[in-house]
Amino acid sequence: MNVHRTLGPGLTRDAYEECLALELRELEFDLARQVPLEFDYRGKRVKTAIWLDFVVNGVLLLQVRAQEAVTKLEEQQFESVFKLSKLPTGLLVNFNVQTLRKGIRQIMRKRREES
Repeated sequence: MNVHRTLGPGLTRDAYEECLALELRELEFDLARQVPLEFDYRGKRVKTAIWLDFVVNGVLLLQVRAQEAVTKLEEQQFESVFKLSKLPTGLLVNFNVQTLRKGIRQIMRKRREES
């Protein structure tokens, strides 16, 4: 919220990502940036060209956007990446909105998926 409150909408994705990293580190979160997505498929390890913007405290996938609107396809891609990440919670945050609350999409892993 501080990043959006300070910068407002209209900047590039990398600007928001850098400032968000500063905020999270200042709050002493354990933060990994640009984590490559790897997963197992039929017993084989698959490496992809997909990068997770942030993994916070080993439990939260945080993907950053700065665009007019997040498309349905982009939401589906986020859901697929979230599923493959095996993290319990995911946030897709679009900073290019007047009210940040309208730019946040949260998903959580269902209990049956955890096992």
